[in-house]
Amino acid sequence: MILTIQERDEMLSQLNDNQREFLNHYLVRSRRTAFANAMAKEKGHHVPEHAAPEDIEALLDDWIYTGYKDAGTISPELRCECGRSLRYQHEVKNRKTGEIKKFGIEHLKEHLGIDAAIVATIKKGFEAIDYELDEILLKIANDWQPAPDAYSVADLPEQLQRQLSLGLPLLDKQINMLRRKPVVRNASPSPKTSEPSAAPEPAPAPAPILEEFDLWSWTEPEPAAVVQEVSNAGNGLTAAERAAVKQYVETGVGSARVISELLIRDHGTPDRRYITGKPLIYPDVCQFIEQSYLDIAVELNGTEDRKYTMR
Repeated sequence: MILTIQERDEMLSQLNDNQREFLNHYLVRSRRTAFANAMAKEKGHHVPEHAAPEDIEALLDDWIYTGYKDAGTISPELRCECGRSLRYQHEVKNRKTGEIKKFGIEHLKEHLGIDAAIVATIKKGFEAIDYELDEILLKIANDWQPAPDAYSVADLPEQLQRQLSLGLPLLDKQINMLRRKPVVRNASPSPKTSEPSAAPEPAPAPAPILEEFDLWSWTEPEPAAVVQEVSNAGNGLTAAERAAVKQYVETGVGSARVISELLIRDHGTPDRRYITGKPLIYPDVCQFIEQSYLDIAVELNGTEDRKYTMR
C-alpha cells in the first residue's frame, strides 16, 4: 500500500521526536546513496552494491546530494532556484567549486544540466525510499512485532538494535537479509567460487569482521559486468599506489572497491577486472590495508566488498 502525502504526514505526526529524527537521518542518507549511485554510474564508474554514500561520492567531482527541507506545506520560505515556492526543497553541492543549489525535485534536470535518464533514475530511487517509509509507518499502525524465531535481537547490528529500541519496525528487506545472511564476526570470507572468472581471485588476508552488510541500503544488485580481458593477478601495489591507498583510508574512504576504482581513475592502475567486474587490484588493496593498520575496523560490505573504518 502506498500512502498519500496527507496520510504519511498524519502518521509521522504521531511518532515521537526520537523516532522522527532516526527516520529523517536515514532517509537523507538513503537519498544521498540513490543520488550518488545514479551520478557515478552515469559516468561509467563500477559502484559496489552496498557502498556507503561517502564512498560513492569519492568517485564524483561534481554534484552530491546534501539534504532536504520540508516546510510541511508549500511555503515562500523554501524556494526553487527558479523562484517557485516549495514544500520540499532539495540541496546539492558541487564538490569541485563548492557551489550550492536548492530546488524542487521536478527541476533537477534544469538546474543541474544532467541527462533526463539520470534524473528519472534519481526520482525513482527517491520514490522507492518513500515507499519504504510507508512500510514502516503502516507496520507501526498495525502494531508490528518481530517474529521471536526469526533472529536474535542481541546479535543484530547496533543500528538495527536502536531501530527496534525506538519502537520502529524492520523493513521486510531487512528481515529477509537477516535470514539470508546472518551477521559474521571474527571470521574471514571464503573465496567466491560460484561464478567463473577470467583470472583466479585470491581471498584478502583474514581480518576481524564487524558486520556483514548495510541493512539500510535501498539499492538493488546490478547484473554482473561484462567479461573483460585481464592478466594474472597483480604482485602487489606500487609505492605510489600504497601512498594513495593510505591517503584515501585516512581521509575516510572506507570501501576497498571504491579505493580500487580511484586507483584506476586517478593513479594509472591498469583497468583489469574479474568477470564479476571487481578490479584485479582489489585483493592487493585489502591485504595492504589490513597489514598496514592493525587497529582498523573491517566489515563485509555485501559479498563483493570490504569496508574499513579507522578506530
